[in-house]
Amino acid sequence: MSLSPSQRLASIDDLLLYRLGRLSSVAGAMVVRLCEGGYGITRREWAVVAQLYENGGLPPSALAERMQRDRARTSRTLTALGHKQLVLRTIPANDRRSALVSLTPAGRQIYEDLMPQVQAINSQILSALQTDEAMRFDQALARLQVRAQSLLAELSPDLPKANRRQGRRGKGVA
Repeated sequence: MSLSPSQRLASIDDLLLYRLGRLSSVAGAMVVRLCEGGYGITRREWAVVAQLYENGGLPPSALAERMQRDRARTSRTLTALGHKQLVLRTIPANDRRSALVSLTPAGRQIYEDLMPQVQAINSQILSALQTDEAMRFDQALARLQVRAQSLLAELSPDLPKANRRQGRRGKGVA
């Protein structure tokens, strides 16, 4: 009996994260073209617009946590969306230190125009699976997400810090 790529893990082409990245790259290219070409926003900005539409006003830190993105990158994305007049920052009168971010009417309109198109792309990709396969896939994906989260918590203290700007490994490496 031969092993599946997920069991074999013999080359980069067998690795789950590499395979998911390739799928995301191909499928995401269509979404990028829709976002950038049709609406003048990046895919990262689209994700923020969608989260704000579906969850209402959020503090930027809660938005970053919800999206599992770092706060600095989320802040830059929010600033870009603010310049495009798609998001609005408001400061509650009772807590001057916090801010809430919400969509402007123009931001809501982009979501309402773009979401059906993104849903159609997703549906067409998922049409490769039978109904029962799609259900099992969703269940497996949820289990993989939970396992990845617990593994991150377990391994995070032992993983080296990245140092991309200098092109070498993190602290303690000569």
